[in-house]
Formats: sequence, structure tokens, C-alpha cells
Amino acid sequence: MHNIRFDFVCQRHVPLYEHLCNQYLERSEFNISIGAESEPQTSKIRYFIEAFAPQAQLESLADDIASDFLLSVWLLDTHIQRIEQHSGQRKPFNIKPLHSGLPLNFCQHCQPKFGDNQHPSFGNINLQCHHCMGHEKLSRDEKSLTQTDIAAMANRLLSHKSLPLPILGITLWLTPPAAILSSTIQPSTISQNADEQLTNSSQTNASMTKTIKYQRPRILVCNPNSLNSHFIVNDSQVLALSSIEKPLLRVRPSSEHPSLLAPLYDIQFAENRLLVILTEVLRQKGINWLHVTSDIEPHTSQEALLNEPLRLASINQHWLPITTLSDGSIPLPTNVTCLHDEHHYQDDQHTFKVQSTKTDINWQVSDNGAKSSTSALTLPPVLASSCAEDSNTITNDITTSLCALNAAVLRCDPNKNHHKAQFVKHAAVLYFSQQNACQIVTLDSQSNPELFFQLPTLPTSGYEICHSLSESPQKSLLDKFKQLFPAEYNQLLDLHIQADDGALSQLMAVATLIIGAYPVETAQRVTVTELADKFIALAMSHHGNNAPRIDFPLTKGAAHRSLNWCKTLGTLMSFKLAGETNLAKLAFAFHDSFADYLSHWVEHLDQNIGVKQLVIAGSEFANPVLTERVQLRIGKNFPLVVNPLLDLDGVNIAIGGLYLKQRRR
Repeated sequence: MHNIRFDFVCQRHVPLYEHLCNQYLERSEFNISIGAESEPQTSKIRYFIEAFAPQAQLESLADDIASDFLLSVWLLDTHIQRIEQHSGQRKPFNIKPLHSGLPLNFCQHCQPKFGDNQHPSFGNINLQCHHCMGHEKLSRDEKSLTQTDIAAMANRLLSHKSLPLPILGITLWLTPPAAILSSTIQPSTISQNADEQLTNSSQTNASMTKTIKYQRPRILVCNPNSLNSHFIVNDSQVLALSSIEKPLLRVRPSSEHPSLLAPLYDIQFAENRLLVILTEVLRQKGINWLHVTSDIEPHTSQEALLNEPLRLASINQHWLPITTLSDGSIPLPTNVTCLHDEHHYQDDQHTFKVQSTKTDINWQVSDNGAKSSTSALTLPPVLASSCAEDSNTITNDITTSLCALNAAVLRCDPNKNHHKAQFVKHAAVLYFSQQNACQIVTLDSQSNPELFFQLPTLPTSGYEICHSLSESPQKSLLDKFKQLFPAEYNQLLDLHIQADDGALSQLMAVATLIIGAYPVETAQRVTVTELADKFIALAMSHHGNNAPRIDFPLTKGAAHRSLNWCKTLGTLMSFKLAGETNLAKLAFAFHDSFADYLSHWVEHLDQNIGVKQLVIAGSEFANPVLTERVQLRIGKNFPLVVNPLLDLDGVNIAIGGLYLKQRRR
């Protein structure tokens, strides 16, 4: 007889593991106990199952556990060890009802039956499974589907090249939807209507611009065995794609792929029963992947609007959501004093509302397109110095960065009770966002905030960018560039930057045109997002760590430091004029040099305030090259801090607002 303990170390709560622990507790023949332990410093949670039985039975139990505990993207490590005595409990975990992680859509018990074309139950979307209870997660419309219906869907997709699935709020495409759009909506069509509706032409053009605005293509993989033939993925990405969460990951296609022409793609495996069956039917017909677009219509439900797959980024050896769209909660942190009961944060698409209780912080996410009054709830907080209530207020411009800083350092240790207020000190945040200002903000020994650096936004047109360059010391470089590379120069003149394009993405977009990375023969007006994706994809394709030095000189303004972006772009022009043809090397050099400059700036801050916690946050860190170079250049001397329980840019901003020293308006 032996006492054995099975450990599952997770980054955050995994409802499936709690559910399985409860199920194993019912197996009385093993004398089982279960438990969950938290690590306050890292926020890790360790689920465990303890069993007392003869070795042969324990080996059988180990096989069952290995089969049932499906891979979660939040699983960090597993252990099996001999123990002297049990420390767990004999009562089940209290799992919150209707948790978004339970039931699963399918598991290893039912998916091989309804999802394998060789099985008699193939296509039975209603197949009951008492392990994952996935049949209970089907909507009324999904339950009504038969195998014949789903086969008809596949045939319609093959014949019509597209398949709307209002049940799921998506449309599937055989070919890139942008190509279909351009073939069905021609400029001539607009001009015919222009004479009839001259007064509405501006609205029509605005609507068309919004309709055809570039979005990173999303791919549904039908044949996982063909994944490495079409995309550049590593082992950790393959495991994440195969996990129970079925996330979306940002990857680049294989070099010179004949049909995957976009620079980057968001890819995923089938995440529900309907897609599992449908993709299997299509796989049999030789379809390896499909394009996916989300359908947002006036009657779209709030649940459908937020039912987007989990979009992940790899940060500091952790997978983190870029923006969390589901409601949730975390234990109330104990290392910093919570100052407010609720806070709201709103970006272009979603509103995040958080509330604190004595034990938890809860959040709700709503879509801004839904009919609600949430916009009225968003109050920009007024920050005040920690020295006195009547001291000068700090500009609201650093509010979001401070929220990101606060949220990242939060940890929970129920064994520690502080008798006096605890605030974040000796800390800095690198907050680079596509939604908000890209900044470096610090908190000194007195928790006083200061804006050290803010990345400037570029002029809104390529003409203005070129004008600024011509008015700077880079004029001679610009003149030579214009003479030797007229096509690239004209591309730059045609560039149009939207107000909601992130500052770092803007800079990378212009850099893409300067190095000549975007085809000059295209007549389509290219967007900042697509150009930035192209630049990132180039950097990802670079082999090696050696690269030229790109200048990122600081400028000192009246309030804070900024970047002399003309000098940065001038450096890229000089390499282009010198005959550098390795575009991947230049794109990589941009990322590596920027990270190196950040490292020097952080070292300067450390000398002034003593940086004990360096936070990275913001959606721009979904860029894997930027994150990797920052980790390499800075992470060795200043361990980078993220909150493994939160996201990069969304819920974390709302929660961080609970800890702001602010006055209500």
C-alpha cells in the first residue's frame, strides 16, 4: 500500500480540474483526498489528488488521471510523488454555477465519437457525455442539427465559397474575405450611386472605409496534421492550440506560401461541436483551413458579441489574454490597499466594470455596440499626489499606465494582514498600447507618479510626415531617398494614419514603407495595422541576433521625454540608401535597438528612484519580437512583472483603477 500525490501546478484556476477532482473524490476504492494550494508570490495554484492503494491500482489510477486531465493552456507543471500522509480534504470543491469554463464543449471521451468520420456516432452533435457534459452547452439551434444538415453546410461552403453561421456569429470562407469584398463592391458601383445621393457621399465613403478596414485574417484549422506545412509554429504554440481553451494565436505563414499571403494570421482549432464535425467533413474533402470573420449585426446578442475566442500572447514564459472578454473574479489582493469599491474602463470596443468586496474583485465586460448606458459610467479619474489631498493634481494622461502598473503587481496572501495602508513604490511600467498612449511611468519611494517617456503619435498623413522630415536634419537623407526610391516615397505620401492607430504601430508602419517591404505595385490604400503586421512578420523571420543599430534618441519636453522619430526614420533611410537588402534584418534591428534603448532608460530610472518592480503591459506586447527582445535586453537585470491572473490591456486597467489615489468628480 502506498500514498501517492498527483500535482497540477496552474497559472490560474482551471474549472475542469476542480470538476475532475470532485469526480475522483467519489472513487472510494482509492481512499482519495483532494486540495488546492495557492502560492502568494506567484499567484500559482496547485491542484492535487492524494490516493492510498496498492501499487497496481495506483498505476491504473495514474493512467486514468493522465487521460482525464486534459491539457489546459494555464497548466505549468505536473508532479507525482510519494507522501507520508494526506493533507487534502474529503469534500468536493465548491464550483461556481454556470462558470464559463464548464461544461466543456467536448472532451477526449466524446470527441472521437461524434468527430471521427469512421465512428458510428460521427455527426451526432447531441451525443451525451457524462465526463464533460458538452451536450448541455449546445444552443437550441445547434441541438436541432443532424449529420445531414452539417454535411449540407459543408457542400454549401464548397459551392458558394462562404458559409454564414449565425448560430455561432461567424462566417466561414474558402478564400480570403477581402478578395471577395473587392470583387463584389467595386468603385464603379459607388460612383453610380453618387449622382443619386450626392449629399450622402461622405457618409457612404466613410461607411465603405470602415467596411474594408484591414483586420488581421483569422484561420480555422481543419486538418491539424497539416499545421506545420502552412504556418511557422513552435511546440508551445501547438500545445496551446490543442488545449481545452482553444485559443487564437498570432503566427506567420510559411515562407513564400502560395495562398497565405497576409503577413500574420490569428489561427485556432475547432472550439465547439459544430465546428469539430464541420471541419472533419471538410478535411475529408481536402480542405486544410478556412478563413473566419465575425458577424456583428444590430440583433446580435450580448453573449455572441463577447463570445470571441481567447486571444493569447506569450509574455515572460506565461500565456496571457490580450484582452479578457468574459466576466470573472480574482481573490482580493493583500499586498496593496484597495481604495475604491468600483471602477470603469472603456476602450473602443468594450466596457470593463469592476467591483471590490471584502474577499474578491469581480468584473463584468460589455460590448460598446450593445444597447446600454455603460458609456455614462466611465468617469476619467483625477489623480492626486499622495502627499496631501490638496496638492497639485497629476495629468490624466498617465492614468491608464498607472492602472496597468497597479494591476500587474497585485498578489494575494491571506496569511498576511497589514495594519497600515500599503501602496506601490519603487516601480515602473512599460505600457505600450494600441488603444492608449505608449508610456514609461514611475512610482518613487513615496508612491508619487511621474511620466518619464511618451512615444509621440505621428502626423495623420504621409505628406505631413515627409514635411516634418524635410524640416529636420534628415532633409538630405529624405531628398536622396525621394530620388533613388520614388515608388516607396510615393507610397509614403499616400499613407493615411487613423486616430486609433497605436503610436508604436504607426512608427513601424512608416518604417515598413521606408525599407520597401510592401509591394509598390498594389493600388490598394494600405493601413497601419497591415503595415505593422508586415514589419513584425519580417522581424520574426530573421535568423540570428546580430543586427544594425537603429537610433531612438530622446527629446526633452517641458513635461516629459519623447522620441525624435525623424532621427529613427532617418537611420532606416540611411541603411536603405547604403544598399541594405535584408529587410528582415532591418525590421529585427528596429525591435532590438528599441529594446536596448528601453534598457538604458530603465537603468537611468533605477539610479533615480530604485526600480524594484518593472511591469510590462499593453496590447503592443502581443508582438512576440518586441516581447522577446525586451525580455533579453532588460529582463536579466530587472525581472519583468505581469499579473498571471489578468490580461494585458482591458480588465487589468479597470482593476488597477481601484488602487489609484484619486478624487471623485
